[in-house]
Amino acid sequence: MAGGSHAGGERRSACSLGERRFRRYDLMSSALTAKTRLAAALGADRAFATARAQLAPVLARAHEVTRPSRNRKLARDWGSGNAIAGMDARQLRDQARHLERDLDLADNALNVLVQNTVGSGIDVLSAPRLPGQAINRELALQLDELWDEWWDAPEVTGTHDYGMCQQLLARSWFRDGDAFYQDLIGPVQYLEHGTGVPYSIEMLEADLVPLDFNDPARNISQGVECNGWGKPIAYHVFKRHPGDPTGSRTETKRVSAEFMHRIALVKRLHQVRGLSVFASAMSRFEDVKDYEESERIAAKVAASMTFQIKKGSGEAYSGDLGGNALIQDGVPVRELRLAPGAIYDDLLPGESIESLGTDRPNPNAATWRKEQLRAAAGGIGVSYSSLSLDYNGTYSAQRQELVEKWGSYLMLAERFIALSVRPQRVRFVQACVLAGRVKLPRGWTLRNLAASTYVRPVMPWIDPLKEAYARGEAEDRGWVSPQQNTLQYGNNPVEVLRQREDWQEQNRDLMPPASTTSAEARARVVASLQHDLSRSE
Repeated sequence: MAGGSHAGGERRSACSLGERRFRRYDLMSSALTAKTRLAAALGADRAFATARAQLAPVLARAHEVTRPSRNRKLARDWGSGNAIAGMDARQLRDQARHLERDLDLADNALNVLVQNTVGSGIDVLSAPRLPGQAINRELALQLDELWDEWWDAPEVTGTHDYGMCQQLLARSWFRDGDAFYQDLIGPVQYLEHGTGVPYSIEMLEADLVPLDFNDPARNISQGVECNGWGKPIAYHVFKRHPGDPTGSRTETKRVSAEFMHRIALVKRLHQVRGLSVFASAMSRFEDVKDYEESERIAAKVAASMTFQIKKGSGEAYSGDLGGNALIQDGVPVRELRLAPGAIYDDLLPGESIESLGTDRPNPNAATWRKEQLRAAAGGIGVSYSSLSLDYNGTYSAQRQELVEKWGSYLMLAERFIALSVRPQRVRFVQACVLAGRVKLPRGWTLRNLAASTYVRPVMPWIDPLKEAYARGEAEDRGWVSPQQNTLQYGNNPVEVLRQREDWQEQNRDLMPPASTTSAEARARVVASLQHDLSRSE
């Protein structure tokens, strides 16, 4: 008994020890689990607190539009103007060229911009003079004669006159975002200048200056090398157009900014390359293009008159032939064809012929298109009437639209003159002096000799009589000079004066004496002209 009791005590001691160890392990496991959960909860609380701290300034903003919500997302910052141009300039350029090729509206938009910015070509009238003195007419005549000669063959290919060169440069400027040209003055290897003035220009598309050519060590960004102040000092240019079959995409040459110039459509400071004028309106143009194509297809389908035979009872059809043929007395039923004056007298019981109705053309399509074009015109910078060729409206409304948009055209024209025409004019005058075609007077500078008047496209008239009276009244009151009014017509004041003098010289015998009244003079001139006309007949 004693031995048995002793053994039983040992077993109870062993069980108690095991239970104590199990309880200790269970407590340790529970503590570890609690610690893990506590750490996770603390991490979540810290993350929530951090997010709330970051969101607090946003929620505390004064302007509602700057607060993010389920219906409004905050715009993100895409970096500098150069960063945006590096990302999107090429894609925008390719898409703009696609629109020009395939969408008449985009092509017309470019036509309107070119027409109102450079027209047939911004002419240059020589006005050489020293400050505060009169124009040297002799030098002006020499320069004008040389300019007229150079106008016909100004560029290296010899295929464009100067007016066409301006139109191509302006069109590339608007469509691609930027364009380039190079001055070639004096003797140039393998180049024969088109005129006696040793100066030619070489026009380059934006593709020839690679957007992906960047070298921070040499301060080259998107093919343009700048100094420490951001001034372009050189351009890195492909030797051949990368789109040509023989073009090279890797071999470039460095051209100094002294001879190569850039015309860029920029909207941000320090921006090196330009973006297409279609950038903000391109999505709208694409929508209009897709919508018009869908409406044209729908109208074309609707224009094809279509009929259907409304069938009778389904028991008249057999499934033996796939369910596609109508069986009557074991024989497939005929096929009906439309013909002028046709009468169908063999329709089965329950059948009838009816036309398929259509809701095309859509009566709301024109209104939708008009509103889209009105918005797109504002983004591009042209008038809605010119873009859509919709000239409905009163005289006051049309003139107001023209006056407002003409200011935009003048801004573009001035920018084009500053970037292209004026530098080319200075180079032309410099070449004339270097070649000995014009002598620079003593005490004069090249700037004095190159002083000129630039004749931009003139604003068209909606009501010529009202416009003429208004300009004549302004001249009579001394608000403008006769020369300014003549320039508003797009004419050279000197040439107009010369032609008037020539006309008076030719018709001096027809001019009345000073004592003759204006009515008598007019009758006398008319009678003389009629007499000459009858003699010629």
